[in-house]
Amino acid sequence: MTKNIRGIIPPVVTIFNADGKVDEAGYRNLVEFLTEKVHGLFVCGTYGAGPAMTLEERKRVTEIAIDQVKGRIPVIVHVGAACPEDTLDLALHAKNAGAVAVASVAPFYYKYKQADIIRFFNELISKVDIPVFLYNNPKTTGLEIEIETLKELKKLGLAGIKDSTFDLSYFYRVKTEVGLDDFVYVSGTEAFIIPTIPLGASAAICGLANAFPEIVVELYEAAINKEYEKAFELQERVNALRQVQHLTDSILGIHIMLKFRGINSGYPKKPLALPGNDVEERIKAALKNLDVKL
Repeated sequence: MTKNIRGIIPPVVTIFNADGKVDEAGYRNLVEFLTEKVHGLFVCGTYGAGPAMTLEERKRVTEIAIDQVKGRIPVIVHVGAACPEDTLDLALHAKNAGAVAVASVAPFYYKYKQADIIRFFNELISKVDIPVFLYNNPKTTGLEIEIETLKELKKLGLAGIKDSTFDLSYFYRVKTEVGLDDFVYVSGTEAFIIPTIPLGASAAICGLANAFPEIVVELYEAAINKEYEKAFELQERVNALRQVQHLTDSILGIHIMLKFRGINSGYPKKPLALPGNDVEERIKAALKNLDVKL
């Protein structure tokens, strides 16, 4: 089943209405927009506000995405939570809803030891009969996942890793010490499509691909086809677009860019709030300078 996990996989932004409720129509529209352009979807992750939603909201968002996709591309569901029992509940729900895989951060808030993390994932792997990925995001969890921990979890059946360390040396260590023959490495950023994809990464979960999936997919295809001159040029353009996105909070930047593309992006999850018109104008001007067609 992990062979289908490849290419560009946006971490889909969850759309809320002004009252803070999930906007099902808006979310379906975004999922449809992306499904026609990318290789898979990652839902309820950081961009998807997963850890900030109730269990009921997370389950409903998962159901909406899988229903809208209707099997056309793989849907991976992030199920990580502070409470391990909640993670298992979400994982079993995702499996029953039709997800091809689940991913989880280690339980956060407490400073768990590596042995605790191994116990947590071993139980999750043993109780969920679809592939389980470790979502390595030390910036949000405060937990480092050591390479020896990955080695042990691979033996226990861990399918792969979504790596959001933003550390290329960590990728190189996974490649050489854990191995990629039967372990799926997924980069957590569009900034590292070059060099991770040419060197064995299977996919990239890219926030920018919410708003500009076409160019990120074009970069991926150039990389796997070894069209390196084209790929280097596209990587620089993707990096420039990423800088524009980060003229504000990264999630808010996606909401604004989607709006410019004519996609109803609604509101972010409270307490986040959309920035003022001055930020929108700065982003619009930066996109114009890059000659981006909206």
